[in-house]
Amino acid sequence: MKEQTRHHSKYVSESNVIHRCLMTYLDMFSNMPPEWYINSVYYSCNRKGFHPTRKNIAKLFVLYRPEWSGKALIQDGSEFFLI
Repeated sequence: MKEQTRHHSKYVSESNVIHRCLMTYLDMFSNMPPEWYINSVYYSCNRKGFHPTRKNIAKLFVLYRPEWSGKALIQDGSEFFLI
């Protein structure tokens, strides 16, 4: 029987996959609102088999785009938070 391996095995952790996806989106699209980046990274990570929260993605997002800190309201399920 063929050994099952994960297609995206180059990612070592959830933080690593968030970082890689976020960097890709920030490089490709420079003028999108924070909600777009956070949701795009969220769905991209899920397609790769990782399930981060939008809050964890937002924490990393404001490290790269500090000008958005405190200026965007994000929804994660029934929870709302300010990044």
